[in-house]
Amino acid sequence: MAYRNGWKRWGEKLTALAFAILLLASVSRPSLAQEGITVISNTYDSLFAEEILFRLEARSESEIEKIVLLYRIDGEEVINRGYPDFIPAKEVAAEYVMDLQRGEIAPFSEIEYFWRIEDAAGNKLDTKPVSFVYEDDRFQWESLTQGKVTLCWYDADRAFAQRLLDIALESLARLEEEVGVELEEPVKLVVYQSKADMLGALVPRGEVFEAQVVTLGTVVSRGTVLLHGTHRGVEKTMAHELSHVVVHLATENPYAGIPAWLDEGLAMYNQGELPGANRQALERATRENRLISVRSLTAPTGKPEEINLFYGEVYSVVEFLLKTYGKEKMAELLAVFKEGAAYDDALMKVYGFDQDSLDAQWRESLGLPSRGAIQATPAPAVEKPGGGLCFGMVPGLALLTLLAVLPWRKV
Repeated sequence: MAYRNGWKRWGEKLTALAFAILLLASVSRPSLAQEGITVISNTYDSLFAEEILFRLEARSESEIEKIVLLYRIDGEEVINRGYPDFIPAKEVAAEYVMDLQRGEIAPFSEIEYFWRIEDAAGNKLDTKPVSFVYEDDRFQWESLTQGKVTLCWYDADRAFAQRLLDIALESLARLEEEVGVELEEPVKLVVYQSKADMLGALVPRGEVFEAQVVTLGTVVSRGTVLLHGTHRGVEKTMAHELSHVVVHLATENPYAGIPAWLDEGLAMYNQGELPGANRQALERATRENRLISVRSLTAPTGKPEEINLFYGEVYSVVEFLLKTYGKEKMAELLAVFKEGAAYDDALMKVYGFDQDSLDAQWRESLGLPSRGAIQATPAPAVEKPGGGLCFGMVPGLALLTLLAVLPWRKV
């Protein structure tokens, strides 16, 4: 999973407050109380991954001169604005088309909107807010909810959904038991039955990439995870992605994110046993004394030949911290990151050492000398990366890609 520097910004907080005030104002001022302005109709239509069409018909005693659509997606803190096409008149028909790219809005996102109308006489009207769910209308969906987890699926029986939901709940319980963090907000698991079905909900990555790589799971919004539900790796994928959701919610702040070795390490640890390809890469690098430093693991590697080693190392670093210092310290570390602390400062506050010292202790636990004692070693042979969340289908080569949290649409 790729990295972000937190979901919030102070400007977004202010706009969120403004949006809330606007909604309250619109509720407290019904259209009948607005002199001269009356809403005749207010409708919407959506076509998944193509467009959302908003329509408004209104009349006034004076010419309607200005209409603005204000909306937000899935509780985001940014107020989006749309300016519809219409001809100023005493009675108008306005239409705003939100053109969408594939994957731009996550399936089952809630969209909330209202119109702001002004006429030549200075009258203003904010319509009552309307909310609707943006569904992937290619399928007939069913849903099952337990606790804070809702699972959406299609073309399968309830037993299929219950099994996946049970796996999700077990994964969250394991994360709380072994790491000390729990899910703070509701999460939606959207389960697709095939690669082709799921592809229609993902951001385009190019024909060659999509033909060769199978995405098993990805976080697409604050609390929405897409899953390839019939793949044999769905259990580990679900545990991995849910960990990202839980950890991001537990550490979000307006200043900075957390290092990749911690985020991906916790996700790998929550999967359970380290996959064979990752363990082999870790063991080989340990034997050859060529481990990537913890400081260099603050962001995911961009080298395909290092992907297995990257995942093996971040798992090992997190495992070392948990087994050596316990889950209470790990929970404390995440809480300090929530305050916006820098990487080294957070470690120093909780453990009393920085990333370089962590690197030294971790290496020692693996039987390796300090980095100052490392001798030059031959360049490693290129390994075939495999294991993880995305598997390539190129003959002789399996590609793993780091899955990104998509930015929210902003206008």
